[in-house]
Amino acid sequence: MKAIRMAYNGVRALYHKYNAETTYREILKKVKNEFPQYTNTIGENINFASIHEGKRCFIFGNGPSLSSIDFSLFQSEYVFTVNRMAKNIDFIKLRTNYHFWVDPQFFEIDPTKSEDKQLLDAMKNVNTNDNKPVCFYPIEHIDFVKKYNLDAENEVHFIWLDRINDLDGNIRIDFTKQIPGFHTVVQYAIAMAIYMGFSEIYLLGCDTTGILTNINEHLKKDEQLYAYEISEDEKKLIHRMASKYYLEEHAYSFYMTLKGYHLLANYCERNGIKLINCSSETLIDTVKRMRLNEVLTSNTDV
Repeated sequence: MKAIRMAYNGVRALYHKYNAETTYREILKKVKNEFPQYTNTIGENINFASIHEGKRCFIFGNGPSLSSIDFSLFQSEYVFTVNRMAKNIDFIKLRTNYHFWVDPQFFEIDPTKSEDKQLLDAMKNVNTNDNKPVCFYPIEHIDFVKKYNLDAENEVHFIWLDRINDLDGNIRIDFTKQIPGFHTVVQYAIAMAIYMGFSEIYLLGCDTTGILTNINEHLKKDEQLYAYEISEDEKKLIHRMASKYYLEEHAYSFYMTLKGYHLLANYCERNGIKLINCSSETLIDTVKRMRLNEVLTSNTDV
């Protein structure tokens, strides 16, 4: 597994080395020659390209605004979920199709600690009864997935993050290659929904209030803003993660999160895709808004 991580680091270095002097196609050729195990694994994502052409989907964040939503309304919809959504008591009602784990801090755990073990359990608990969603992990954490047998219990696929290019110009989102590095997991789900061909993408629970959690941590206030109950062990984990960075770094990440939504909104508009935020409360002001009841009562063919 060390070899895989070294390969990943080598790929990143290679991209930075050649970005100024070669085209993306030439860079990709070099990557294929020097690190074929990465391009082969990522290449399997071609199976997701345009598989839901013209359909609509719902992407659930973890914001507290979800508390007013009946999850059973989405059992016949295409659903994306992220992170620890499985902790929500109504998660089983969603029958989610796709689930994302991206935050690098989630993969720096010690399972002998109770708070870390709860996180690891959450990764396994996205499977509910007869529903087994497709789970996406960053390719650089393939050793983590293998170590804890997550691919034995879940249908796991990998994504390759942090391409030098952004979403401007004629860049196309392609999960068989590197994709832009975002600052929130929901945006990776949006990018995948675009790649899968969804023509309508609706956001729920995307309150984007994570910055408030970080501020509260720095102020020593015990207030967490999530769509599920936070245990005492999880509070320890949140505190540990928040304390690793200065508040200015959290503020920068918040700015990049907002910028990411703006870039994705522009990308969708250029490509004729409806990106709509149905979260009842949100700090995102660059994505068009719509009431959820208007969406659910529409005649869109799902």
